[in-house]
Amino acid sequence: MKKILTPVWRKDKKSFLLILLLNIAAAVLGSVSIVMLVPMLDLLEVSVGDGSTLSILLQPFESLSHLERAIVIISIFVGLMLLRAALTSLATVTQNKYMERYEMELRTEVYEAVSTSNWEVLSSKTGTDLIQLIVTQCKQTRACLQWTISLIASAFSALLQLAIALWMSLPVTLAALAVGTCFLFLFRPFTKKSKEFGKKAIEINYDLYREIQNQLNSIKEIRAYGVQESNAQRFEEHSQICYDTNLRTVQLQVVPQLCYSVAAAVLIALAFVYSVLILGTGTAQLVVLVYIFSRLWPVFSSWQSQLQNIQSYLPAYETIQKALGELRQGNREPEIQSEAMKFCESVSFDKVCFTYQNGTEEVLQNIDFTLPCGSVTALVGPSGAGKSTTADLLLGLLQPTKGQILVDGVALTKDNLSAWRKAIGYIPQEPLIINTTIRDNLLRFHPEATEAEMIEALKRSLAWPFIEKMPEGLDTVLGDKGVRLSGGERQRIVLARVLLGKPRFIILDEATSALDYESESFIRETIRSLRNQTTVLVIAHRMATIRGADRAIVMLGGKIAEQGALQELLQKEDSYLAKMVSVE
Repeated sequence: MKKILTPVWRKDKKSFLLILLLNIAAAVLGSVSIVMLVPMLDLLEVSVGDGSTLSILLQPFESLSHLERAIVIISIFVGLMLLRAALTSLATVTQNKYMERYEMELRTEVYEAVSTSNWEVLSSKTGTDLIQLIVTQCKQTRACLQWTISLIASAFSALLQLAIALWMSLPVTLAALAVGTCFLFLFRPFTKKSKEFGKKAIEINYDLYREIQNQLNSIKEIRAYGVQESNAQRFEEHSQICYDTNLRTVQLQVVPQLCYSVAAAVLIALAFVYSVLILGTGTAQLVVLVYIFSRLWPVFSSWQSQLQNIQSYLPAYETIQKALGELRQGNREPEIQSEAMKFCESVSFDKVCFTYQNGTEEVLQNIDFTLPCGSVTALVGPSGAGKSTTADLLLGLLQPTKGQILVDGVALTKDNLSAWRKAIGYIPQEPLIINTTIRDNLLRFHPEATEAEMIEALKRSLAWPFIEKMPEGLDTVLGDKGVRLSGGERQRIVLARVLLGKPRFIILDEATSALDYESESFIRETIRSLRNQTTVLVIAHRMATIRGADRAIVMLGGKIAEQGALQELLQKEDSYLAKMVSVE
């Protein structure tokens, strides 16, 4: 509990204390209202018992007539109950407001860590794991804190109820304390087991979410291969494991609760017999004592339940803290707001080397090249040559292990990275289409764009003709991953999104590898039209894609094997590009 309470206490002591005080005040009023049962029973001429300590509660009302006494006592009782109800309602609203804010701030903290995390660390985590972290684990951490606050508040309430119970009957109360303490000790293994199941539940939920995502992503292939039944069986197996784990968690709570209920019945019966036959307790005192006991004993069972709930949800908090530590390690993304960098001359690699974290071999070795402003350069080479790593370095997702990247002679650093990114555009191999409208697909990356600017960009990318024919136009929902569009149409929308930002430098990372001849020709013509206006780097493995380039860079094994004018390299008989032509 200390793990989760310490940062909460440091962050907002006032709100935390307010919640505790409201809960304690409500508990105090509840206990005082119970004591008022004694004078109320006296109104019914129920015996209080000779020499009873409770008889002192009747002294303030002895001078009043029976009617006056009834009015005053009932008014006090009703007033206490109404005030308790008001405080309970206020405590509930205040606590829920506090918990909602805590969960929201925790989600924001995790999201901020994800959005600014080192790219190598972030790329090692799956989208499913991050969604689970932001949604499920944050909600479970909130539940853990809520149960912890509830346990602390009930502890204060129990102390007051205990004081009243001791005042009424020392032997009976001590007996209840002894039995309750023994029960808490006996059920400690259940509390430890709850934490184990909490950890296991996180792993099982991760597995279930991954299986769901995998099956949804491959639903077309599953149907095409006719393997719906076997995949449904896999899903049922994961669901069954999740069901079994959750059921066993509930069973861990049921057993202690059953034992506490049986013990309560036995103890109340014994207390009743002891009070009546041995102590000769008065009726009013006995009624209040039994009522107090019935309120005090559940405190032990609720503590047991609260402790088990805290332990079952605590792994979620530990998982979040571990993930935050991992996401915040290494070089984090800067949060600098700036205007787009003025890119007028060239971008170049100066003896750039790169090694991935925990890697032993250099992925890139002494890379030197220059991309003149307004040129179209092709970056080619076999898989694993280092082309995508080069693109990630140009995007600022990775930083060189050695050497530097220069933009107009100025080294690319954390301080100017944000400005550089605003000057570039990126088109990946798999076009990113979000399951929303065309308008939102553009505005999400360019929030300040006007409708006229969006239409102009769509026209330049030749996407407007087919969008214009859609019934909802810009407000057409494209479906998951743009399922309503062809590959070429999706890529044209992505190109429009890039053009909307008026970039000075565009990277096409295998952007035409999955397109048909007509769509690829269109992309190639668009690239030609950008010449002299925008610097373009085309990463490709097909000769047809790069024919319009001015220059070419060939990478082999993390090194530059060839570079120069495209036509010159094509004319060399033993060059890599010449071999590409012969193969095609």
